[in-house]
Amino acid sequence: MKVEDRMSLNVSRLIEERLLYCEYQPLTNLEDMTFAFEALMRSTPRINPLTVIKEARTTGLLYELDTQCIINAISEFPNSFFGKYYLFINVFPSTILHPDFRQFISSLFSKYPWIRHRVVLEINEDRAEDDLISLPIFVEKLSILKITGFQIALDDIAISKTSFERMEKFLPNFVKLDHTRSKDLAVSSDKQQLISIVLDYTKENAELILEGIETEADLKTAKELGVPLFQGYYISKPKRLSEKLFELY
Repeated sequence: MKVEDRMSLNVSRLIEERLLYCEYQPLTNLEDMTFAFEALMRSTPRINPLTVIKEARTTGLLYELDTQCIINAISEFPNSFFGKYYLFINVFPSTILHPDFRQFISSLFSKYPWIRHRVVLEINEDRAEDDLISLPIFVEKLSILKITGFQIALDDIAISKTSFERMEKFLPNFVKLDHTRSKDLAVSSDKQQLISIVLDYTKENAELILEGIETEADLKTAKELGVPLFQGYYISKPKRLSEKLFELY
């Protein structure tokens, strides 16, 4: 961590003084229409989100950070967008398993009733929490969240036996392949074949999202393969949103 980051990084202060906010990156479909936005954590001063998360975990404040980011994602998302777009929000497995999370969710629906069935909880694939994802109670918690009114996405899945087993166990609504699978997709027959395998596996039960689209050629190839949903800098960089931007999407 840079010295200046260490000097300015106090997770408790970031939360209490409301120095955290969100930028949003659109997700598009085969017709190049926006169907959702992903909320991404940002801070003032600007610090790498992974650095903030690491410090929060070290200091025992990850749940507080995660729930504050969920609140920010919802409260900063224009109300009129909820009727037209889904909102993807990242959440850690440890947050879902936290004893206070169910009450937190109840308070969210009480304050923002219009978010029901419009928010997709994107489960962070964090190696530090792999053991938590494997717990039987984690599947139960996901089922409760679905019944309560959330959709579920698995983030940054690897193309592996473990990932396929998790898809069968968790039954997500969306599955995200990380950016390494889209980079140079247009010229990589191996990546095209791997994506086709995942498409065959998910097409009946979940929608596949390919992240990291950075070129027109890679987007075109992904569409030709039949990938239904896309996200990346070629489509749009993350940005703040306002009601005035509604017509742009």
